[in-house]
Amino acid sequence: MFFQNYLYQIQTIPYLIASVLLITSIVFYFSEILNTNEVLFIKTNLMFWISVGYLLYLAGNIPIRVVRNYLFELVDLQNVLEISSILSIVMNFCFILGFIWGEKDKRY
Repeated sequence: MFFQNYLYQIQTIPYLIASVLLITSIVFYFSEILNTNEVLFIKTNLMFWISVGYLLYLAGNIPIRVVRNYLFELVDLQNVLEISSILSIVMNFCFILGFIWGEKDKRY
């Protein structure tokens, strides 16, 4: 908030900090799953599919956010927006798979 004018620029620095923290927590979650017996039932774990969707989206969207904010004169923004749309579709597809294959009676 103090480094960028939020009325005229996309807030990239807070987004990057939040994305890196979220990716770190997802990696910790994956390492926790690998150390337990939940690896055998990973297909029916809704939290796994949500984590995969967010991880794929954030890993691809961090460079897109930097390019959109700082290097917008050097690249064609149409391609960047197409990649961002594809990442959103992949994330939502992972969510859908999680809701379809996930256990219906499990409480989180």
